[in-house]
This record gives sequence, C-alpha cells and structure tokens, in this order.
Amino acid sequence: MNRSDASTGKRWSTRLKRIGLWVLGIIAGLAVLGGLYQVIGSALDRRAVSRPGQMVDVGGYEMYLYCTGETQAGSPTVILETGLGSTSSVWARIQPEIAKATRVCSYDRAGAGASDTSPEPRNAQHIAEELHTLLQTAGVPGPYVLVGWSYGGLYIREYAGLYGDEVAGLVLVDSSSADQWIGSPEREAKFRSNSLTFRLAPFLVRLGLMRLIGLLQPDSGLPDSFDRELAASFAANKDWDTQSAEFLASQESMTQVKEAHFREDMPLAVLSATEHGTPPEEEQLWQNWQTQMAALSTNSVHYPVEGADHASFWREPEAIQICIDAILSVVEAARSGAPLP
Repeated sequence: MNRSDASTGKRWSTRLKRIGLWVLGIIAGLAVLGGLYQVIGSALDRRAVSRPGQMVDVGGYEMYLYCTGETQAGSPTVILETGLGSTSSVWARIQPEIAKATRVCSYDRAGAGASDTSPEPRNAQHIAEELHTLLQTAGVPGPYVLVGWSYGGLYIREYAGLYGDEVAGLVLVDSSSADQWIGSPEREAKFRSNSLTFRLAPFLVRLGLMRLIGLLQPDSGLPDSFDRELAASFAANKDWDTQSAEFLASQESMTQVKEAHFREDMPLAVLSATEHGTPPEEEQLWQNWQTQMAALSTNSVHYPVEGADHASFWREPEAIQICIDAILSVVEAARSGAPLP
C-alpha cells in the first residue's frame, strides 16, 4: 500500500468513527428524551386519574377494590377479574348493571392500576391467594360468583380450586385456556417466542415507547374517567413490570389451574368470541378450548358470540349485554339452586 492509499484509508476510518459517534449520540439523545417523556407523562397521569374505590392493606402493601350495589339476602356477591395487562376499569359498563341486582366488586391485581406491587410471584396460585386476602380483609361477604375475562378466567378457576366452599358460580368470558401455552411443542415454542416481547416490554415502557403506542390504540368505549385510567395503566412502568411477570409465569399458572378442581355441578357460563384475527385453525382451537371449559361442570352453558372479538365483552354494547345477562343468570342459579337455563 502506498502513502496515498494509507492516507485515504485513515480518513475513511476517521469518518466512520465520527458517524458511529453521531449515531450513538442520537440514540442516547432519543433515549433521554423518551425517558423524560415517560417521567412527565406518568406524573400527569397520576394527577389526571381519580378512582372511586378504596385501598385495602393486604399485608404490607395495598390493593384497590371497588364495590357497588347492596348485599341481597341469599344472593352471592359478584367478583370481577380482569385480563392480562388490564385493570378494573374495563368493567365500567358492566358493574353498574350487576349492582342493580346484587353486590359486585372489581379490583386491580397487585402491581396493576392503583394497586401496589406484590413481593409474591405472579402465578395463578399467588394471585388467587391475594384476592382471597383482599376480600376477607375488606369484609366482602361470600359466597361469590367469580367472573374472569381472558387471563382472569385462569385466576378465578384457581380461586375456585383453592376456596371452593366460597364460590357459588363462575363466568368465563373468552377465557384463556389452561392448555394455551403447554401440552404441545408448537404451543410451548410460541410461548418462548412471545416471552421475548414481554422481557423487552419493561425496558421499552421506560423509554416512552408504550406511551406512544397507546396514542394509537382504538377508542375503549369506556366513560372518560375509566378510559383515562386504562390509558395510564397501559403506559405505566409498574403495570408493564407486572404484566411481563404474569405472562412469564403463564406455564406455571396453567399447570396450577389444570390441577384445580371445583364442584362438578357448579353453575358455569362460558362466553366465547369468534373473531380473534387468527388463522382458521387457531380460531378453531380456541373454540375447542371454550367447549372443554364448559365441560368442567355438569351445570354449564356455552355462548359463542358471533362477530365478537376478545375485547367486545367490555367494549361493544351488544356483547356487553350478553355478558351482563350471563352473569345474572349464574347469580340467579346460585341464589335459587335451579340449573342454568
């Protein structure tokens, strides 16, 4: 190599180093801006969100509970359990209607919404135990009709397995299956793939990316105050830490739920959406799981809701009414001892 070539190579090397430093500087600057955006946005969320319920100490940390309606003689109390990464706000259009008939409570799982983070693992057993402690500490009378949407269906099944004497009925609202991520190499591989996203999410939320994505989410259809709370939860560091921990504990949770058994004639309503935006074979598998869940009790009904998607049961009026009717039918069955219609 002659002197001219060496000089040219040195200049290119210097330029590449400068470009690399500029790129690193831009990335670092964007990370700082994203972090500031997240900090400021979180502070504004705390000021903007007002919750109507109460905070209950469950042993060194507090959980949020919101109860409405009057306790009726001989009538169970309805407990609403939400899905993965969601909060009690999703029940805003359902809880008032149930409250006309009986006592009804929604709550935020530990680490979600207004609730403090729990030191316990985020598997189904610990989540069910925390709900039990919350209800007992707050003096919410049983027996209970438990309503679980999505992952919440797993958690109420675990509760019924642990505390069956307290449970008068179950409503599974497009519930996740205990077979969803276990039982086949394909499902377990998909779980590992999805786990990468949930491992990254707690870092991305701190850079403000989830807050930006939240701006593109469709209208929730909830009343303004509940919509603001749900949006704040979607953008919160704590909530993504918890959502990630719950998902990563999924296989453990599902093993626990498969071992949970409740009374064979328990009033059980299973609602299932038919439009999940998945390939036909995956949609059929989901429907098969819903049918299998209905078979968990000899006193059950299964309502496939044509045209509904996973969130329709708390977002769209027609599916909301179907959900309300199903809950009230289980309440009546528990109250009267008659089989479900």
